[in-house]
Amino acid sequence: MNIEHRTSNTEHRSIDRSSLSVERSMLNVGCWMLNVRCPPLSLLRCWMFGVRYSTFAFFLLFAATTSALGSGRTSNGNDFALFLIETPTVNEEKALVGKAIGRPHFFRYLQIMEMETVHKEGRKGIRIVAFEPASYLDVHFTVTKSASLHILKEDPVSKIGDAIAVTGIVKGASKDANTILLESTIVRHKDRLSPKRGKELLCEVDPRATFYSYTGGNHVINLTYKDRDLLKHKDRILAQRGKQGWADFLTAEVAKRSAVRGAEGKP
Repeated sequence: MNIEHRTSNTEHRSIDRSSLSVERSMLNVGCWMLNVRCPPLSLLRCWMFGVRYSTFAFFLLFAATTSALGSGRTSNGNDFALFLIETPTVNEEKALVGKAIGRPHFFRYLQIMEMETVHKEGRKGIRIVAFEPASYLDVHFTVTKSASLHILKEDPVSKIGDAIAVTGIVKGASKDANTILLESTIVRHKDRLSPKRGKELLCEVDPRATFYSYTGGNHVINLTYKDRDLLKHKDRILAQRGKQGWADFLTAEVAKRSAVRGAEGKP
């Protein structure tokens, strides 16, 4: 089928050559960012049934830019791990994990528990199991990128017991399995085992600030930094009395301490 496209002399005269060059360049950029073949301008004018092809070029450029910006956002991995361990229901856990999968997350203070040299897709790498301190979860990932391997081998060489900071895309996570799986992991830098006192935790500057929150019971429980010693009972209480029992224990203990401090005139 032959398509005949007629353009009036008036329209021809109204098209500025410099404008045409700019629009064509923008179209090329948009198509390149979206990884599609750029069609001839004459074909585009026919396909758009008279709509200026510059509109299409702007659309392509805008869509490609928006896509690139949207996919580049990185979430806080330590927060994700903490939220995961405190999800009160299976459905909420699935929803949380579903939103995290496929997105990059930045983790700090990961203590290396296991290290093993492996070969992945023909490349030498290091498989690592690390301990996330906020949630007590194990974070599993394999490092294969040369820059990341270089950081691990820098003096002092990273070993079991040391801490690192990484960015990785969440592949899966399970509270029952006590595991977060990462892929495409990049080692950012060697790290401390915990935040530096007085500079990275608000609760270490203000003892009344929230240090720990628990949402597994009927209501949210917040612990301040000065009551952090109660966490040493967590595993025992959870095993004996379950989630609501742990929430009841914290509520009762915090109430006792608040009464004592009030009687002593302390905040």
